[in-house]
Amino acid sequence: MLERLMLHGAAFAREAAEERRARLAEAIRDEAPEGVRVSEAEQGVELEGRGLLRRFALEPGLRWLIPGRRR
Repeated sequence: MLERLMLHGAAFAREAAEERRARLAEAIRDEAPEGVRVSEAEQGVELEGRGLLRRFALEPGLRWLIPGRRR
């Protein structure tokens, strides 16, 4: 019985994480600057784009895109 409860809890947590990841990706996608692609990954949300590391250092809007969305 305890095993079933643990499996149910794990499935619930997995579903909640997937839902949160999808909401986070959508919110970031809505505010992401031109040329930045946002996608869901197994462990979170990925940002991709040409010169993204340089842009991250130079564009404050890109740096502040994520911290307010962590919770």
